[in-house]
Amino acid sequence: MDHHSYTPIDELRDSTRFLKEPESVFAAVFYPGDVESLAEVHSESLGGISLWLNEVGNLHVGRELSIAQAGSLMHAVVRHIQPHTNGRWIVGFACERIP
Repeated sequence: MDHHSYTPIDELRDSTRFLKEPESVFAAVFYPGDVESLAEVHSESLGGISLWLNEVGNLHVGRELSIAQAGSLMHAVVRHIQPHTNGRWIVGFACERIP
């Protein structure tokens, strides 16, 4: 299966999604009270970002955290968590830039 294959989540998107080339764009994820981690960006849209994660640990829909990407710090809320056939997870976040 292709690294960026179609998923049912694609049907839920309100704005255009921009897929990223594998291993080309990364973001730092800051979990409150936990260690930051680096994650590969799967796609970006006007109001959010999807990341490839190797494990989801205690992430759940509605969990709030911070993401730093492309020079911006964003408040993020988990919107979906989807296992992928490659053993990784695609986790989608609704994001707002922190001024």
